[in-house]
Amino acid sequence: MREKYKYLGKNTFIFAISSFGTKFLSFLLVPLYTNVLTTEEYGTADLITTTATLMIYIFTINIADSVLRFVLDKKESHKEILSYGMHVLFVGSFILILSLLIIYWSELIEWDVIYYLFVFFYFFFMALYQVLTNYLRAVDKIVSVAQTGIVSSLAMILGNIIFLLVIKIGIYGYLTALILGPFIGSVYALFKIKLPISVYFKNICNKNTQKAMRIYCIPLIFNNIALWINAFFDKYFVTAMCGIEQNGIYAVSYKIPTILSICYTVFSQAWNLSAIKEFDKNDKDGFFSETYTIYNFFIVCVCSGLILINVPLAKFLFAKDFFIAWKYSSILLISVMFNAMTAFLGSIFSAVKNSKIIATTTLISAGINIVLNIILIPIIKVQGAAIATAICYAAMWAIRYIAAKKYITMHINLWRDIMVYCLLVVQIILEHFSGHCYLGQFIVVIVIITLYRKNIWKVFKQLSMKLWKRG
Repeated sequence: MREKYKYLGKNTFIFAISSFGTKFLSFLLVPLYTNVLTTEEYGTADLITTTATLMIYIFTINIADSVLRFVLDKKESHKEILSYGMHVLFVGSFILILSLLIIYWSELIEWDVIYYLFVFFYFFFMALYQVLTNYLRAVDKIVSVAQTGIVSSLAMILGNIIFLLVIKIGIYGYLTALILGPFIGSVYALFKIKLPISVYFKNICNKNTQKAMRIYCIPLIFNNIALWINAFFDKYFVTAMCGIEQNGIYAVSYKIPTILSICYTVFSQAWNLSAIKEFDKNDKDGFFSETYTIYNFFIVCVCSGLILINVPLAKFLFAKDFFIAWKYSSILLISVMFNAMTAFLGSIFSAVKNSKIIATTTLISAGINIVLNIILIPIIKVQGAAIATAICYAAMWAIRYIAAKKYITMHINLWRDIMVYCLLVVQIILEHFSGHCYLGQFIVVIVIITLYRKNIWKVFKQLSMKLWKRG
């Protein structure tokens, strides 16, 4: 099992290098956004990128996921699979252009034409970036993936500084910088793949492989749309019921949970490769069970720590009218925590190529999210959107946990985990008291650490042994 952890650890470390440095710098740009942009501008920009993200799921049929999964199988020519992925992307892009033209001419959405251009270019370069980096990941060029992430993030950060501080073109500069990142990243990825340009337009895989790739990724359309509903649809409810300014504040409230999101995204990229490579239905060596337990402990502790410092962090990050976003950030941290655990379980279904379960469980949670948004937002405004998001992710985790038992046997202390999740809710309630009740919150953190003391000791013991051997 040592080799399994070595492979997982190596990939996690590489992805961490590419993510933490640049994304931390990007995180520090939040005060810039909240100082330069108004709540209305930030809310509008957020709706543009949110809409473009939905378009990726629909018009590319999630072909990037199939490129990753089928190249990992090593049964077909890697070049042919990549070529088919690019073919789907170009066809989808053409259909999107026609769709946007129809929407613009029919005036269904009262946007300036430049906003439609931003939607398309964000869609195209983000989708291209996903296809190319998934290919690099599948052929085990993990270092290249990390380098591409660094280049992309630095381009976006530099673009923000130039367009917002030097040229000072406001929302247009912010959106241009968001597009610049995946554009430069895609160019760099093409350079690292080192294939002739002709490969991207011909040598497409055979009809049977194309069909298999579509069968795998099409259910993921519904999964990703449902994920999009869970993550973004509440912003449309907030905009409609509370106004575009409130959506700007709500969008900013996601910035603190982004710290936790970075942690689990880094691990998930590495874990997905290990889960597919090392899948064992009976988990004889306990690799899946032990990894889940340690991962859950880490995510919970980071979540609890961020709730503890949520208000001071908001004072640093959120300027002027944006400060009130702290009220929603801690609740959204719970949603990100459950999303992290859901992603872990989702890798099991990917390993057995059952994307239908992934889609079904996500669709159920999306339905819960929509219903709760309709009920809660009119009653408690933006807070209702945050609570609805947290509950729907908790429901998705629970459903996937039950469904995963059919495919793998894992030994997990479920009741302890549920108790810890309840403690996090208690911590959030304490945070919303007058004075934020820091003593009570700190006690909750100590109790959580105590409940995981055996796992902490086990990890500490293993690390000590490794250091002792090296010494």
